[in-house]
Amino acid sequence: MAFSFVQITDHHLQESESATVRGFATWVSYRAVLRHIAQHVAGHIDFIVSMGDLVDPAPDPAYRAVLAALHADPAGATAPGPLRVTAEGLEDMPMYFVPGNHDDLSAMLRVLFPGSPDMERMNVRFEHRGVRFVCLDWGRDPSAQATPELFEFLAESLADDRPAVILTHHAVAPVGAAWLDQFLARDVDRFWNIVRGRNVLGVLAGHVHMSTEELVAGVPVYTLRSTGFQFARQDQPATLLQPPHYRLITIHDGVLTSRLYEVSI
Repeated sequence: MAFSFVQITDHHLQESESATVRGFATWVSYRAVLRHIAQHVAGHIDFIVSMGDLVDPAPDPAYRAVLAALHADPAGATAPGPLRVTAEGLEDMPMYFVPGNHDDLSAMLRVLFPGSPDMERMNVRFEHRGVRFVCLDWGRDPSAQATPELFEFLAESLADDRPAVILTHHAVAPVGAAWLDQFLARDVDRFWNIVRGRNVLGVLAGHVHMSTEELVAGVPVYTLRSTGFQFARQDQPATLLQPPHYRLITIHDGVLTSRLYEVSI
């Protein structure tokens, strides 16, 4: 059976909606992206997945501001969700959350997922219509930091060859910008050795604030522009005045396809 969902990422929201990050009004663009989703694709999707850096900086009040803006009730929720979101035209939309390097995982769990135990890394999974979604947590450093537990969790999650989608904030393949590619895990080859030959339909990532599509070991790998500010694909850091993207993902007959939507602010 076919189903669709939406990927968004790198929101960098703050406690105050009037605050800016790198000169960008991230709350304004975040709300605009949610409105565009509500107006154009919400009737055709099963859920939204947020791929990390939800808030920046990340104290409890920032996460509480997000909950209030999304009209989401976290009572009893466990990571990675879903939380039921009603905001900007979305009506009771399930939303899942993967932590990014700018997130404070303890605060995120405490505020968004009070039903979850505290954990050092949020390596978790959920199932939807016969597809396993594997959420990997490479830590709070800009550079991906693998742990033995991450690789063990990944191998276990893929062992039965059920169709799987991997959700990761940190990128797992180069994007062609030296300053971002240095953030790849030093042992990322071990990741691909586990994934290679398994029934992985795709890998969705954030962190790099640009939309890319690659095929690695026969697996589609997608990164995505931020809902806020974007990075240039060059060797030195630079931000761009580019509009946000979100990605509509469809899974049908064991094949993952995607379409990008651009949101004018």
